[in-house]
Amino acid sequence: MNDRIVIKNKIFLKTFGCQMNNRDSEEIAGMLLEKGYSLAGSPEEADVVIFNTCSVRKHAEDRAISNIGALKALKKKRPQMIIGVVGCMAKAQGDKIIEKLPLVDFIAAPSNIYEIPQVLEEVSKRRESVSAVGRESRPEIRNIAYHAKGISALVTIMEGCNNFCSYCIVPYVRGGEVGRPAKSIIEEISTLADNGYKEVTLLGQNVNSYKDQNGVSPNGTSPFVKLLERIDKIDGIERIRFLTSHPKDAGEGLFKAMRDLPKVCEHLHLPLQSGSDRILKSMNRGYTASDYLKKVEMLRKHVPDCALTTDVIVGYPGESDEDFMLTKKLIEDVGFNSAFIFKYSPRPPAKASGLDDDVPKKVKEERNQSLLKLRDKISDAKDKEFIGGQTEVLVEGICRKEKHKVTGRNRQNIKSVFEGGSALIGAIKRVKIRSIVGHTLVGTAALAVLFCGISLSSARAETVEQYFVTGDYEDTVREGVKLLGTSQEKDKLFYMIGTSLNKLGRYDLARKNFGTLIDTFPRSDFAPLAQLGIADSYYLGGDYKNAVSEYEKYITKYPGSQGAATAYFRIAKCAQKEGRWQEARNYYRKVKSDFPASFEAQMASQALSEETLYFTVQVGSFNKKANALKLCDELVKKGYDTSIVKAKGKVLLEEKGEESYKVRVGKLNTKEEAEDLAKRLRADGLPTKVLP
Repeated sequence: MNDRIVIKNKIFLKTFGCQMNNRDSEEIAGMLLEKGYSLAGSPEEADVVIFNTCSVRKHAEDRAISNIGALKALKKKRPQMIIGVVGCMAKAQGDKIIEKLPLVDFIAAPSNIYEIPQVLEEVSKRRESVSAVGRESRPEIRNIAYHAKGISALVTIMEGCNNFCSYCIVPYVRGGEVGRPAKSIIEEISTLADNGYKEVTLLGQNVNSYKDQNGVSPNGTSPFVKLLERIDKIDGIERIRFLTSHPKDAGEGLFKAMRDLPKVCEHLHLPLQSGSDRILKSMNRGYTASDYLKKVEMLRKHVPDCALTTDVIVGYPGESDEDFMLTKKLIEDVGFNSAFIFKYSPRPPAKASGLDDDVPKKVKEERNQSLLKLRDKISDAKDKEFIGGQTEVLVEGICRKEKHKVTGRNRQNIKSVFEGGSALIGAIKRVKIRSIVGHTLVGTAALAVLFCGISLSSARAETVEQYFVTGDYEDTVREGVKLLGTSQEKDKLFYMIGTSLNKLGRYDLARKNFGTLIDTFPRSDFAPLAQLGIADSYYLGGDYKNAVSEYEKYITKYPGSQGAATAYFRIAKCAQKEGRWQEARNYYRKVKSDFPASFEAQMASQALSEETLYFTVQVGSFNKKANALKLCDELVKKGYDTSIVKAKGKVLLEEKGEESYKVRVGKLNTKEEAEDLAKRLRADGLPTKVLP
């Protein structure tokens, strides 16, 4: 216990729960970056691993505990690594966490997050666990400059809650309400605007009860509305969002501000929880179903195009069939754009945890599924109202699966995708919606947008571009070829034809068009895109050797360009496709280090956190986490590098409360090594399966 833990200044943060937790994680990262730490892409790369946890539902705690427990083998292999648990679960369970999980080195409550740098210093001096959970509420909300890269930022305006809803643990783990000085909020948002952020989301457990030191303004305007008015005047900020609002405090002053302030978006998250007055009273919500409906009527009077979302709990203690049907009817009457439906679970020391949890699990599940189906039916109808019309979309990034498209959200906070490139990120574009996929609006932007203002001159040329941006690649090729002899912008035509041929799987013809573009117009803005197009044609066709060669040509010609991140990322993907795991990991890390602000860096981080970059051997699958942990412990004692992975893609199973945990051994670079490991494990009497 006398060995000093040496911090090597590389941290990995994993966050569970709400957006308040996401912002808290940003603040933790910001404090530690100021102290000389750097961010790691995975626990394996980190010297300090911090889990920011949630306690709103038991399922959230179980997920966190499972993720922490999965690090047992890594901790045994690297005992100097520091593991911390922060957030609501740290406050709710306190030292019990360290008793359950001895691998945890420190815990810190939400009210103690600003002490984390000092806690780490203390942990580094002595090999003993440290607990920082003593504060009942956050003494202040600091202006931490660090925010995740992007165009939208989270800004905390208040912390804690005074409502004490009977089912809710938040007042006990985050403390009472603490409002942040308006001056500090305005300074932070002004700095965000100067740094290129376009949108802010104001955070608080109940933003409507926000109070600056001055309380209510002389003209009777609430402090929160006054804050919205000040933020609305900040140059550079284009959109303002906020959450969460409490129905008892949301009123006409707020709704008029949403109507009158041009930057405040038409979206309100207004948790309902139940449609039964009897249950609402037991929940200590402070309003009736009729009160809620009147608020919605008032909102839609002032902001008729406002999207309304909500939270609902089913299976609260004493909830009868009649209570449930009242909730279902109210949801139908309101017509929410979306809703989060939760099955009740007791959250000690919340008051309702002392009540008999008397609604059977099966009944909770049936009610949950019933409301989920109703929600989806209403959401589908609401989404379809956008088809044929135009909506304003703030572009946030490139689509993960369709690199020729961009994604963003409209003012109602609904996701939208349309054809475009990285030059559009941060721009607000009017998009005509033509279809719905899932709950995503799919549309087409104004034509000149996609190529930075370079538009074809003739009506026929504009028709070709229209075909291209709407995904009609056959007509793009057919009509584009007809124009090649007369167009003044042949380079753009060659690019659109080549890209369309790639989309259609005609890779040889695509390469010919791209090659002609590069040879004929070597200085064109489309020449670099054509080089990427050639490489993509090989990649899409499964010829990874030639794809790598062409991506390397691009990197040589355009070493500092935006496309270099794409090229390195695709080289990593080629290596991954061919099972060259170490090479793939190296290239993903290069993307992260050399292009940290790129979308590819985000995808590289995700790839590095996945199991698919290694060969591994699965030796068991369990419904009970305890059984998986028992086998994991036995294998660790035998010297095996073991991990537990929760089954992926089991959404329906998860909703039924069934969980599957897979025990996997080793992270190996070759299949031969994995087969050899599997043979040794089978000799120990274990079933084995080499993955992937």
